[in-house]
Amino acid sequence: MKEGNGGMEVVVVQLPRGRTAVVGFDSAARRIFTTHQGLFGSLFQHGARDLEGRLLFPPDGRAFLCAVYDFLFLNGYGVRWFHSARALDLSMWSAT
Repeated sequence: MKEGNGGMEVVVVQLPRGRTAVVGFDSAARRIFTTHQGLFGSLFQHGARDLEGRLLFPPDGRAFLCAVYDFLFLNGYGVRWFHSARALDLSMWSAT
């Protein structure tokens, strides 16, 4: 998917103790978001390295989301990547 075409990409990660977190990129708004305060406090403020070693931050958009996915996957978390052509209602995931 190319950035800016109005879709939304979401990474869903299964956390310990049965919790679920969502990290997403809204390409229309060019905005990264998360439902998990711990991810915000760590990856969002300190950045995530991509597989080439570049340190990326939320303003990097989809590249940052890819780095977050890689980081979580390589650290043994169960992660899934979803794409929607329209905005998603994320109220079903509680902010944890």
